[in-house]
Order: sequence, then structure tokens, then C-alpha cells
Amino acid sequence: MLDWFVVFILAVIAFICFDQAWDMRVSMMHASDLIRCIFDGKFMHFYSYIMDNAAAGAYYSATAAYNIVIYITLGIWALPLYLLNMAFGLDKYDYLLDGWGRILVIGLSVLCAYLITRLAGKFTKDSTKAKWMGYFFLSSPIFLYCVIIQNQYDIFSVTLTLLALFFYFDKKYYKFSALMSLAVCYKLFPLLVFFPLILLAEKRLTKLIQYAAISVTPYIITTLLFSIFDPGYQATQKELKSGYDFFGKVYAAQMAGGASSFSIFIVLFILICVIAYYVKSKPNDFPATAFTLCSASFANFFIFVEWHPQWFIIIIPFLTLMVFSMKSFRLGVMLETAVSATYLLAASLKFMTLYMMNNSLLVKVTWDHFFLSEYPNPLYNNYILQGYSYVPVVSLFVGCLAALIFVAYKDLKSNEIDINRFEYDIRINRTMLYLRSLTILIYMLPPVVYYLSSPIG
Repeated sequence: MLDWFVVFILAVIAFICFDQAWDMRVSMMHASDLIRCIFDGKFMHFYSYIMDNAAAGAYYSATAAYNIVIYITLGIWALPLYLLNMAFGLDKYDYLLDGWGRILVIGLSVLCAYLITRLAGKFTKDSTKAKWMGYFFLSSPIFLYCVIIQNQYDIFSVTLTLLALFFYFDKKYYKFSALMSLAVCYKLFPLLVFFPLILLAEKRLTKLIQYAAISVTPYIITTLLFSIFDPGYQATQKELKSGYDFFGKVYAAQMAGGASSFSIFIVLFILICVIAYYVKSKPNDFPATAFTLCSASFANFFIFVEWHPQWFIIIIPFLTLMVFSMKSFRLGVMLETAVSATYLLAASLKFMTLYMMNNSLLVKVTWDHFFLSEYPNPLYNNYILQGYSYVPVVSLFVGCLAALIFVAYKDLKSNEIDINRFEYDIRINRTMLYLRSLTILIYMLPPVVYYLSSPIG
């Protein structure tokens, strides 16, 4: 109970002091109006409808930018509130939508911890160890940051990916590919683990083509449909690319060679896929190999692609399962803690703005007493604004992440005996786990102290 109490207290503090509500609130408002479009028979003109309303000042002038599957999911969740609002006219409907969306995200996060526990139960007979893996996920400071503070919905694709893994390890690859195809509609990140996983399990070219086609078909169909029939979608995507081009970020880290430069990330991703195809893992080694390859693929992304901080939740389940398959569990936990600490330090320097706090309960209750600056971040104010380089901090993060993947790989290759790596005896050091969770204070403590040290007048 003490273990969960520590996580609960940290989550409550994060919820009180931080709340990046803008994106979730806007998306839930879009989803609410999707319901209206469906009732009015304007489903295929949803993006144009949102764009017209945004131009008139609705939704803080923000248009709908995501795949329609996200809005359908949020719309289904928002339907009870929508009907109540239509019947009774709810006060502060947009705030209620925001809170209702947050409940969904937190609920899915708890479900992810349960799925990790169940998944671990497929590889170890030690039910207590399996439960520790679920706890390891929810006690991660990255979980607290990405879900509680950032208040984003990347957890949608994480949930479907974990569900798909049950079919994967049961060798039901068509069902695995189908679930992964839905995960891809929420974000494209699941493709980074889908290809290494399917190449590790399947070597027949015709089957690989079929699975690959299944994995991208829903995304392609939904994208093409609205690109063809909804001018608002085309305009939104064009506007989005002018300020935020995801694929541009993917090949931004380049190295000169030959007739042109090439993307380091893409080259290494192809290499990971080739390794996955040629690896002939022993049955007991197969799960640990799969999780290590997935962690390496995501690590490649976060090392060579400019990331947004909430994205890091996608790698946490795989790092968790990978660490628990390592023989040197203590070293794995230490390196994973170092990854969390350096990641939070990098995020606090680059992404700590007033949007993280201005909707929080702390600021709303004390608004008349303290001043919230544009950058309530003493680390940023005293580091970046002084002209110091951002490179050393990010280098620490990259080094720790690369070291964790390297140690896991060496650990996987160090023993040729066909053993179940999830049956290693481990010793849970609660002090180490508490310190791991408390690294969230690297991000939370400086801005809160800075804000409470800035009285008005």
C-alpha cells in the first residue's frame, strides 16, 4: 500500500500544480461537434465544419488536425455529456468535456498497467513479479509527466499496441496486424515497433506483405476519404505542415554522403528491421528479444528525431518489460531512472511554459496572490536565456537511453542457454523505486517554487 501511496501522492500533486488543458479541451470540443455533424448528416464535411467555426472564434480558433479515428473515439466518450448538454444546457460545457476526457486518459493508463501485468504473466509464473511490472509502469515519472501533466492522448495508441501484443505472442498475426492498424490511426508511432516485431516472427515474404498492408490500410483509407471529400481536411493539413511537418522532422537529422544527405533515423530503422528479420531467437529468448528490438526502435526515434515530451509514453511499456527481462535488473533500473531524470531535465528546459500551469488548480486558487510568468521555469530562465547550450543536457539523455539499450542487448547475447529471462530472480529495492518516481520533482519543483515566490505587489 505504501508503494501505491507514493505514486498516488505524486500524481495528486502533479494534477493540482499542472494541467495542460488546452489540447484536450479543444479536441473534446471538436469531438462533441462531430456528434452534431453525424446527427446532421455532415460527417464527411466534419473538418470543414470545424474550420468554419474556428474561423468564427470557436475552439480558441483551433482547427481539427488529427485522424478521424481520434475524434470518433473521443466522440463516443463525449456522447453522454453531449446528450446531457442538449437536454439541460450544462454550464461550462467545454470544461466538463476537458475533465471527462482526462478521466478517459487516466482510465486507459490504469488499463495499460493491468495489460502489462497480464502480458508479463504469459512469460513468468511469478505473479508477484508480473504485478511489479504493472507498478513499474504507473510509478514511472514519465507516466506522471506525459499523462497527468501534459494531459495528452498518446495513451490511446499505447493501449491498442499492448492489446495487440497478446495476439502477437499467441502467433495470431492477422489479428495483431488489425489491432496495430487501429493504433496507427491514433499516431504513426506503432509502425516503429510493428515492423521489427512482425519481421522477428514471420520470414515469409507473402505473409509479410499481407501483414504490412493490413497495418496501414485503415489509416490510408481514412486519410484519402477526407482528403478527397472534405476540403477542410486538405486545408488543415496544409496549414499544419507549414508549421509542423512530422515527416520533415523524421529526416531532419542528416549525414552527408554520396550524391545527397541521408536520414540517420531511417537508416538505423532499416538496420533494426533487417536485424529483426535475420534473428533466429530461441523460444525462451523470444519475448525478451522482441521487447529489446521495440525499445531500440523507439530509442532510435527519440535520439534522432526532434520529439515532443508527451510522446515518450510510447516507449515506457517496452522499457519496463525489457528491464524486467535483464539479468542485471538493478543496473537496468538505475539506467532507466537516469533516462527518466535526464529526459525530465531536458523537457523542463525546453517545454516548461505557462500552458503547463495556467489551468491548474494551484494557479486558479492563488491567481490573485501570485504572478505567473510566460516561462515559470527558473532552469530555463537561468540556463537557456543566459546563452548556455542545450546540447549537453540532451546528450546526457541520449547517452543514458543508448546505454540502457546497449546493456540490455549485451545481456541478451551474453548467455546462449535457452532460459526464460523473465524467470531471473530479482530483488526489489523500494528505496531505488521511490527515488525513481521522485525524479518527477526535477520537473515539478522548480516552477512551483518559482511561482509561489512571485507575489503580486
